[in-house]
Amino acid sequence: MKVLRMLAWSLRLDFQLLFRVRGMSLPAKAWLIQRKYLHYLASRISGPGQRPRCATVFGAPFYCDDPLGVASLQRVYCDSHHLKDYLPNRPVVVDVGANIGQFAFFARQYLEAARVISVEPLPESHQMLLRNTPVPGDSLCCAVTDREGSVTIHVAQETTQLSSYVQQPDCVYRACHTVAARTLDGIAAELGVGEVDLLKIDTEGSEFDVLRSAPELLRRSKFVLVEMSVFRNCSGDLFQVGAFLKERGFELVALSPCRQRRPRDLDGLFRRL
Repeated sequence: MKVLRMLAWSLRLDFQLLFRVRGMSLPAKAWLIQRKYLHYLASRISGPGQRPRCATVFGAPFYCDDPLGVASLQRVYCDSHHLKDYLPNRPVVVDVGANIGQFAFFARQYLEAARVISVEPLPESHQMLLRNTPVPGDSLCCAVTDREGSVTIHVAQETTQLSSYVQQPDCVYRACHTVAARTLDGIAAELGVGEVDLLKIDTEGSEFDVLRSAPELLRRSKFVLVEMSVFRNCSGDLFQVGAFLKERGFELVALSPCRQRRPRDLDGLFRRL
Protein backbone atom coordinates (compact mmCIF):
# COMPACT_ATOMS: atom_id res chain seq x y z
CA MET A 1 0.00 0.00 0.00
CA LYS A 2 2.82 2.41 0.87
CA VAL A 3 4.51 1.71 -2.48
CA LEU A 4 1.28 2.46 -4.31
CA ARG A 5 0.87 5.75 -2.42
CA MET A 6 4.43 6.72 -3.27
CA LEU A 7 3.89 5.88 -6.93
CA ALA A 8 0.67 7.91 -7.05
CA TRP A 9 2.48 10.85 -5.43
CA SER A 10 5.33 10.56 -7.93
CA LEU A 11 2.97 10.42 -10.92
CA ARG A 12 1.14 13.53 -9.66
CA LEU A 13 4.48 15.32 -9.56
CA ASP A 14 5.17 14.22 -13.14
CA PHE A 15 1.82 15.63 -14.29
CA GLN A 16 2.43 18.94 -12.51
CA LEU A 17 5.94 19.27 -13.91
CA LEU A 18 4.87 18.47 -17.48
CA PHE A 19 1.74 20.62 -17.65
CA ARG A 20 2.01 23.37 -15.03
CA VAL A 21 5.65 24.39 -14.66
CA ARG A 22 6.46 27.05 -17.24
CA GLY A 23 9.80 28.19 -18.62
CA MET A 24 11.26 24.70 -19.10
CA SER A 25 11.50 22.70 -22.30
CA LEU A 26 9.72 19.38 -22.60
CA PRO A 27 13.03 17.47 -23.05
CA ALA A 28 14.37 19.07 -19.86
CA LYS A 29 11.27 18.03 -17.93
CA ALA A 30 11.46 14.50 -19.34
CA TRP A 31 15.14 14.31 -18.34
CA LEU A 32 14.33 15.23 -14.74
CA ILE A 33 11.57 12.62 -14.57
CA GLN A 34 13.89 9.97 -16.01
CA ARG A 35 16.65 10.90 -13.54
CA LYS A 36 14.17 10.55 -10.68
CA TYR A 37 13.17 6.97 -11.47
CA LEU A 38 16.71 5.87 -12.36
CA HIS A 39 18.05 7.34 -9.12
CA TYR A 40 15.35 5.58 -7.11
CA LEU A 41 16.02 2.20 -8.72
CA ALA A 42 19.80 2.52 -8.37
CA SER A 43 19.47 3.49 -4.70
CA ARG A 44 17.17 0.55 -3.96
CA ILE A 45 19.46 -1.92 -5.70
CA SER A 46 22.57 -0.73 -3.86
CA GLY A 47 20.74 -0.77 -0.51
CA PRO A 48 21.15 1.42 2.60
CA GLY A 49 24.48 2.96 3.53
CA GLN A 50 25.58 3.67 -0.02
CA ARG A 51 27.74 6.67 -0.87
CA PRO A 52 25.86 9.80 -2.03
CA ARG A 53 24.86 9.52 -5.67
CA CYS A 54 25.17 12.33 -8.15
CA ALA A 55 22.29 12.95 -10.53
CA THR A 56 22.91 15.41 -13.34
CA VAL A 57 19.86 17.68 -13.44
CA PHE A 58 19.65 20.48 -16.02
CA GLY A 59 23.40 20.20 -16.58
CA ALA A 60 24.31 20.60 -12.90
CA PRO A 61 25.21 17.93 -10.30
CA PHE A 62 22.76 17.19 -7.50
CA TYR A 63 23.97 14.89 -4.71
CA CYS A 64 21.69 12.88 -2.43
CA ASP A 65 21.74 9.56 -0.56
CA ASP A 66 17.96 9.24 -0.24
CA PRO A 67 16.15 7.11 -2.86
CA LEU A 68 13.53 9.90 -3.04
CA GLY A 69 16.13 12.70 -3.17
CA VAL A 70 15.53 13.63 -6.82
CA ALA A 71 11.77 13.33 -6.28
CA SER A 72 12.02 15.90 -3.46
CA LEU A 73 13.88 18.21 -5.84
CA GLN A 74 11.12 17.76 -8.42
CA ARG A 75 8.53 18.60 -5.76
CA VAL A 76 10.23 21.96 -5.15
CA TYR A 77 9.88 22.80 -8.84
CA CYS A 78 6.21 21.83 -8.80
CA ASP A 79 5.42 23.73 -5.58
CA SER A 80 7.50 26.88 -6.12
CA HIS A 81 7.61 27.64 -9.86
CA HIS A 82 5.07 30.46 -9.33
CA LEU A 83 7.79 32.48 -7.55
CA LYS A 84 9.16 33.47 -10.95
CA ASP A 85 6.01 35.56 -11.50
CA TYR A 86 6.86 37.71 -8.46
CA LEU A 87 10.64 37.94 -8.15
CA PRO A 88 12.97 40.20 -10.15
CA ASN A 89 15.73 38.88 -12.38
CA ARG A 90 18.77 37.52 -10.58
CA PRO A 91 17.21 37.57 -7.08
CA VAL A 92 19.05 37.28 -3.79
CA VAL A 93 17.61 34.37 -1.79
CA VAL A 94 17.99 33.38 1.87
CA ASP A 95 16.98 29.75 2.50
CA VAL A 96 16.42 28.84 6.17
CA GLY A 97 15.87 25.11 6.62
CA ALA A 98 17.81 24.22 3.49
CA ASN A 99 18.07 20.44 4.11
CA ILE A 100 20.45 19.11 1.40
CA GLY A 101 19.93 22.06 -0.95
CA GLN A 102 16.80 21.24 -2.95
CA PHE A 103 15.42 24.78 -2.82
CA ALA A 104 18.88 26.31 -3.27
CA PHE A 105 19.35 24.23 -6.45
CA PHE A 106 15.92 25.37 -7.71
CA ALA A 107 16.76 29.00 -6.89
CA ARG A 108 20.00 28.90 -8.86
CA GLN A 109 18.76 26.89 -11.84
CA TYR A 110 15.15 28.05 -12.26
CA LEU A 111 15.03 31.46 -10.56
CA GLU A 112 18.60 32.22 -11.77
CA ALA A 113 19.46 33.65 -8.36
CA ALA A 114 22.49 35.90 -8.07
CA ARG A 115 23.17 34.63 -4.55
CA VAL A 116 21.70 31.95 -2.30
CA ILE A 117 22.45 31.86 1.43
CA SER A 118 21.54 28.47 2.93
CA VAL A 119 21.14 27.60 6.63
CA GLU A 120 20.69 24.00 7.79
CA PRO A 121 21.08 22.77 11.39
CA LEU A 122 21.40 19.00 10.87
CA PRO A 123 25.10 18.09 10.41
CA GLU A 124 24.48 15.13 8.08
CA SER A 125 22.20 17.20 5.85
CA HIS A 126 24.65 20.12 5.88
CA GLN A 127 27.44 17.88 4.61
CA MET A 128 25.28 17.03 1.60
CA LEU A 129 24.28 20.67 1.26
CA LEU A 130 27.95 21.60 0.88
CA ARG A 131 28.21 19.20 -2.08
CA ASN A 132 25.25 20.96 -3.70
CA THR A 133 26.46 24.51 -2.98
CA PRO A 134 28.89 26.24 -5.38
CA VAL A 135 29.78 28.86 -2.71
CA PRO A 136 30.52 26.99 0.55
CA GLY A 137 30.89 30.25 2.48
CA ASP A 138 27.18 30.95 1.93
CA SER A 139 26.16 27.69 3.64
CA LEU A 140 25.95 27.60 7.44
CA CYS A 141 25.34 24.69 9.80
CA CYS A 142 23.25 26.01 12.69
CA ALA A 143 19.69 26.39 13.86
CA VAL A 144 17.95 29.76 13.62
CA THR A 145 16.07 30.86 16.75
CA ASP A 146 15.12 34.11 18.46
CA ARG A 147 18.16 33.93 20.77
CA GLU A 148 21.79 32.86 20.53
CA GLY A 149 22.81 29.61 22.21
CA SER A 150 22.06 25.98 21.37
CA VAL A 151 19.08 23.71 20.70
CA THR A 152 18.45 19.99 20.34
CA ILE A 153 17.50 18.93 16.83
CA HIS A 154 15.40 15.75 16.67
CA VAL A 155 16.21 13.69 13.56
CA ALA A 156 13.13 12.21 11.89
CA GLN A 157 13.35 8.56 10.95
CA GLU A 158 11.26 8.81 7.78
CA THR A 159 13.18 11.69 6.19
CA THR A 160 15.60 14.34 7.46
CA GLN A 161 13.30 16.98 5.95
CA LEU A 162 10.96 16.49 8.95
CA SER A 163 13.71 17.05 11.54
CA SER A 164 13.25 19.98 13.93
CA TYR A 165 13.77 21.15 17.49
CA VAL A 166 9.95 21.25 17.78
CA GLN A 167 8.88 17.62 18.31
CA GLN A 168 5.68 16.30 16.72
CA PRO A 169 3.63 13.54 18.41
CA ASP A 170 3.02 11.75 15.09
CA CYS A 171 6.68 11.68 14.05
CA VAL A 172 9.22 8.95 14.91
CA TYR A 173 12.72 10.19 15.71
CA ARG A 174 15.89 8.13 15.43
CA ALA A 175 18.50 10.46 16.95
CA CYS A 176 19.08 13.95 18.27
CA HIS A 177 21.90 16.50 17.99
CA THR A 178 22.73 19.56 20.06
CA VAL A 179 23.61 22.30 17.59
CA ALA A 180 24.47 25.98 17.72
CA ALA A 181 21.53 28.38 17.54
CA ARG A 182 21.86 31.84 16.01
CA THR A 183 19.60 34.71 15.06
CA LEU A 184 18.97 35.38 11.39
CA ASP A 185 19.98 39.02 11.82
CA GLY A 186 23.31 37.85 13.23
CA ILE A 187 23.89 35.53 10.28
CA ALA A 188 22.96 38.25 7.78
CA ALA A 189 25.38 40.69 9.41
CA GLU A 190 28.21 38.14 9.37
CA LEU A 191 27.71 37.29 5.69
CA GLY A 192 27.13 40.86 4.57
CA VAL A 193 23.59 40.26 3.34
CA GLY A 194 21.95 43.48 2.15
CA GLU A 195 18.66 43.64 0.25
CA VAL A 196 16.90 40.27 0.00
CA ASP A 197 14.41 39.46 -2.74
CA LEU A 198 13.16 36.22 -1.17
CA LEU A 199 13.40 34.98 2.41
CA LYS A 200 12.29 31.34 2.45
CA ILE A 201 11.65 29.66 5.83
CA ASP A 202 10.82 25.96 6.23
CA THR A 203 11.90 24.72 9.65
CA GLU A 204 9.16 22.21 10.58
CA GLY A 205 7.38 24.15 13.29
CA SER A 206 9.90 26.79 14.41
CA GLU A 207 9.23 29.33 11.64
CA PHE A 208 7.85 31.95 14.03
CA ASP A 209 11.09 31.88 16.04
CA VAL A 210 13.03 32.47 12.81
CA LEU A 211 10.89 35.50 11.94
CA ARG A 212 11.30 36.96 15.43
CA SER A 213 15.06 36.63 15.07
CA ALA A 214 15.18 38.84 11.96
CA PRO A 215 13.63 42.31 12.55
CA GLU A 216 16.39 44.02 10.56
CA LEU A 217 16.49 41.51 7.69
CA LEU A 218 12.70 41.65 7.32
CA ARG A 219 12.97 45.39 6.69
CA ARG A 220 15.26 44.59 3.75
CA SER A 221 13.21 41.66 2.38
CA LYS A 222 10.79 42.06 -0.53
CA PHE A 223 9.11 38.63 -0.28
CA VAL A 224 8.81 36.03 2.48
CA LEU A 225 7.90 32.43 1.67
CA VAL A 226 7.10 30.71 4.96
CA GLU A 227 5.62 27.39 5.97
CA MET A 228 2.84 28.10 8.48
CA SER A 229 1.66 25.45 10.93
CA VAL A 230 -1.96 24.34 11.21
CA PHE A 231 -2.44 20.93 12.89
CA ARG A 232 0.98 20.46 14.51
CA ASN A 233 3.15 21.69 17.37
CA CYS A 234 4.88 24.96 16.53
CA SER A 235 6.45 28.12 17.91
CA GLY A 236 3.61 30.11 16.30
CA ASP A 237 0.73 29.01 14.07
CA LEU A 238 -0.50 30.50 10.78
CA PHE A 239 -2.54 33.19 12.58
CA GLN A 240 0.46 34.40 14.58
CA VAL A 241 2.78 34.30 11.57
CA GLY A 242 0.31 36.13 9.36
CA ALA A 243 -0.40 38.82 11.98
CA PHE A 244 3.34 39.24 12.66
CA LEU A 245 4.14 39.85 9.00
CA LYS A 246 1.12 42.10 8.46
CA GLU A 247 2.23 44.30 11.36
CA ARG A 248 5.59 44.66 9.63
CA GLY A 249 4.21 45.81 6.31
CA PHE A 250 3.66 42.57 4.39
CA GLU A 251 0.56 41.35 2.58
CA LEU A 252 -0.35 37.76 1.70
CA VAL A 253 -0.28 37.20 -2.06
CA ALA A 254 -0.37 33.39 -2.39
CA LEU A 255 -1.37 30.47 -0.19
CA SER A 256 -1.14 26.75 -0.85
CA PRO A 257 -1.91 23.78 1.44
CA CYS A 258 0.66 21.02 1.65
CA ARG A 259 -2.19 18.51 2.14
CA GLN A 260 -5.68 18.97 0.81
CA ARG A 261 -7.90 17.32 3.44
CA ARG A 262 -6.18 18.05 6.78
CA PRO A 263 -3.11 20.20 6.18
CA ARG A 264 -0.37 20.18 8.80
CA ASP A 265 0.91 23.37 7.29
CA LEU A 266 0.38 25.96 4.56
CA ASP A 267 2.95 27.71 2.36
CA GLY A 268 2.33 31.44 2.44
CA LEU A 269 3.99 33.99 0.15
CA PHE A 270 4.04 37.53 1.60
CA ARG A 271 5.05 40.70 -0.23
CA ARG A 272 6.24 43.93 1.33
CA LEU A 273 3.76 46.71 0.64
